[in-house]
Amino acid sequence: MHRFTSRLGASVAMAAAIGLATATTAAAHECFNASRSAQGNLKAGSNSNAWFTIVVADEIAAEVEAGLYDAATGECVLAAYEATGSPSSFTVKIRGGGKDGVVGGHNNTANHKGIDHVFAAHGAQIGGAYASCGVEF
Repeated sequence: MHRFTSRLGASVAMAAAIGLATATTAAAHECFNASRSAQGNLKAGSNSNAWFTIVVADEIAAEVEAGLYDAATGECVLAAYEATGSPSSFTVKIRGGGKDGVVGGHNNTANHKGIDHVFAAHGAQIGGAYASCGVEF
């Protein structure tokens, strides 16, 4: 979760910088479209400068490679996370949009429909997967 969280944090920070540059407040959160399909996320994350895709399995593999924990722990974390039924990837908004430049500010968030915030919607599952495998933050 260390790298996953830091990558998500980096995308949020990049979004905040872009938001400041474009005078929007959109990217102050880790907004994602909970209603979009995995294929839709892939297209948005690779074909748009406004969205960035984070693949959970890739981030866990990178954490193992960086030595944050061993491969067995990485497999445990991934299995525990997958067992929650949460998305295997998140395509987060890194540039402004939406009403008044706020993507999630005028929507119901953490309801798994439309625009949600990653940690509001899936933070317990993400943290729980790491905790269940003995990884402390």
